[in-house]
Amino acid sequence: MDIRFQSAHGLTVLASDDSASDTFTAFYDGYDRAFTLAQEKESRDGFTECLALNRGPGFHRICRSLGPFRELVMVAEVDGVTVGGANFFAAPLLAHSVVTLNLNYLYVAPGSRGRGLGRRMVDACRELAEWLFPGVGPVLIFLEMNDPLRLTADQYERDSAVSGVDQVDRIVMGARLGVRIIDFPYVQPPLSGSQEAGENLVYGLLADPSVRLTGAVLGAHLERFFAISVLKNGDIESNSQAAAQVRQCARIETVPLLDLGPVLATLRQRVGSPGPGLRECLTGQAGVTESLPTA
Repeated sequence: MDIRFQSAHGLTVLASDDSASDTFTAFYDGYDRAFTLAQEKESRDGFTECLALNRGPGFHRICRSLGPFRELVMVAEVDGVTVGGANFFAAPLLAHSVVTLNLNYLYVAPGSRGRGLGRRMVDACRELAEWLFPGVGPVLIFLEMNDPLRLTADQYERDSAVSGVDQVDRIVMGARLGVRIIDFPYVQPPLSGSQEAGENLVYGLLADPSVRLTGAVLGAHLERFFAISVLKNGDIESNSQAAAQVRQCARIETVPLLDLGPVLATLRQRVGSPGPGLRECLTGQAGVTESLPTA
């Protein structure tokens, strides 16, 4: 499936669910230059394996157990020039009347940074999810973010240099977009047998402020995201770490969402010092959305 459309914010968007497409080649060329940390980086073969689940016996097997889904790569153009790319997983949670989207990777090309393109690309991903699964309900965007308080000095400097965005500045940008940190001990399971789990991450949610995140929605989303995008086999029980996190969600009624505002002014001063991570710093400093309507 190849898609081309003009986004609401002026981007020409090309998307595909096929690793044999020209869109994938364009996406991966930019992605390979933008991401460097070993545990967060998906290989070309890994993308190919994952995108193959969009069709054939694997797709039908997963749909029978987890319901419909799509994994897409996309590139964005302005005046015929590629300005960035993204990879995301989306699935409708019909029982909860929402579509969940995991923004796996997003990058802006070096010559196009500083123009607000990241926000426009996120909005384009939301448009794609709404087009894929119309009429289900609002799109909840989940995303991993490097925790600058848990990165080694080498990781911090290398990823900041290659991405062109300082790690603390990236958190600030997330806050400006409206990202709230999910108060959950999130760990990304290994992307392959040769990689380790991603333990230097925080998990965020970008959604309307009125949304209350329930454990049921978070668990259903993580089950699908882990099984398809991370494990690439549709079976959450194939990884004990992934399965344990999904089971933990089932024991939570409301998942607190933490406002980044209280730590932004002092976050840079904490980098490189021993102490708690970003989520732990936020715990207890921001309100949770317990009284708001359930998504």
